[in-house]
Amino acid sequence: MGSKTALLELRLGHEAASGGEEILEQKRNILLQEIMSLLEEVEKKRREADETVRNSYRLLVKAFMDSGRQRVEEESRLVRFEAELEVFQKSFVGIVVPEVTFKAKERELPLGYTSESIYLDMARVSFSKAVKQILELSSIEIKVWRLAKELKKTVVRVNALKNYYLPKYEKEIAQITASLEESEREFLVILKILTNRGVKNRKSEV
Repeated sequence: MGSKTALLELRLGHEAASGGEEILEQKRNILLQEIMSLLEEVEKKRREADETVRNSYRLLVKAFMDSGRQRVEEESRLVRFEAELEVFQKSFVGIVVPEVTFKAKERELPLGYTSESIYLDMARVSFSKAVKQILELSSIEIKVWRLAKELKKTVVRVNALKNYYLPKYEKEIAQITASLEESEREFLVILKILTNRGVKNRKSEV
């Protein structure tokens, strides 16, 4: 048999769980929308990076054919690739995700240097572009992975509330409500019996 205090506590718990489910469902929908948007961007960035890499190697092959392997290797030693890579944290619906910024530094070639192959210069620029695109792609993919991990946790919590905690609260509330109603009916029956007896006793005395 339950009490009215227990029933009140259960109803408050049920209300809190219902509010939590609503908030988590909103979070789940926001995460799904963001992940779908990012996946489209990932696909686009991946195609662009793949094409740049393929183009870079095509230009490098042409440079080999144009100037020879030895000359290309000699020129490649003159170039030093430098870049500033910065990773900082951003928050999205309470989830910390990394953001990567990339800035390539242009290094001047030695004084008096003149390239013998335009293809080598073009390949150098193209490979630099490819590195930047790959870093941008990896930054987005990491973000997607973080959000997908959080989405999985959120879905588990929503299912737990919807399929276990809320039905449990509702079942216990129904049981205690039925018990209290039964007790109230029994009380009314007893009260009616006692009232009838009191009336009969007064009539007998008269």
